[in-house]
Amino acid sequence: MAQSPGTTRVLVRNPDVGKWAGSRNFLSNSSGQYVCRPLACPAPSKVTVRISNSPTRSPDRQALAKYANQTIPAAVEQANQNAASSMTPGGKIERLSSNATQVRGYPAIVQEIRFVGGKEPVYMSKVTLFAKSALVDIASYSPSRETARRNRDLFAGAMQVEDVPLAR
Repeated sequence: MAQSPGTTRVLVRNPDVGKWAGSRNFLSNSSGQYVCRPLACPAPSKVTVRISNSPTRSPDRQALAKYANQTIPAAVEQANQNAASSMTPGGKIERLSSNATQVRGYPAIVQEIRFVGGKEPVYMSKVTLFAKSALVDIASYSPSRETARRNRDLFAGAMQVEDVPLAR
């Protein structure tokens, strides 16, 4: 199927079907969830992938840095305030890092968050990639920060991008 100029098709494949059990949204190919099979990962792990339209094909690096350094911390603070008044007190979200960078040659925001309040903390390592006209969110969850980071990078590496540039 031919793509129109200015469109981007992104596919994030399961990097290891023997290790990861995957499921896609029944109504759409734009989201998926992968769970590491028992004993296949050093810690229980889950990765979610969501693909949507990017607000711009070429995000401004300073705007991304501002978002990573101001908007994400403010959102975490707001989430903590909401959690404090919720029915499940004691939960807390801690931003460990957030910064603008490049991943696989695309502008990106990388963030790491720790969720505290359950039996053990859960780490989320997330990358938001601006792959031309597509916005790709890959979020990895694990009780091990290093495992969450490694799994995020594994799925980002499995991403395939086909772009049809705008006519000039």
